[in-house]
Amino acid sequence: MYIDLTLNNLLLIFLILVGIGVGIALISVLLKVNKILKNVEDVIDVNTKAIDATIKQMPDITYNVNELTKELNTTITTLRPDVNLLLSEVSNISGKVNSLSGTVVDTTGKVQETVYDLSNSLVDTAHSFKYGAKGLADYLFTIKEVTEKIMRILKK
Repeated sequence: MYIDLTLNNLLLIFLILVGIGVGIALISVLLKVNKILKNVEDVIDVNTKAIDATIKQMPDITYNVNELTKELNTTITTLRPDVNLLLSEVSNISGKVNSLSGTVVDTTGKVQETVYDLSNSLVDTAHSFKYGAKGLADYLFTIKEVTEKIMRILKK
């Protein structure tokens, strides 16, 4: 017996084997899809009542969401002027606080200058007592000068 094997025959055998493999793979995939569909059907059967109840409640839920949206829009529209006024007042208060802090800084600088001038006057007076205070007249004259300097400083 003699079998004639040509390239056409070899290619035909190869294609038939590939077709058989693809057919087996397709059957395997279809079996798995069938199993998944059975699981989905079981889940739907178990949860049919819950799904029906949810579907029946959807119009009420949608209505409630719409009502809440309308109420929220009304509330926002009502509160918007008050919020804008509140923001304006907060801005105004912030400006006043900034102005007040500037005044405090200025006052602190003036107090510092006054204390510096007063301490210099007292040092000058101490030096005057140490080096040149002769007699009661000089002492009274020095007290008068210190008092005048203190008065000038306090008038600032």
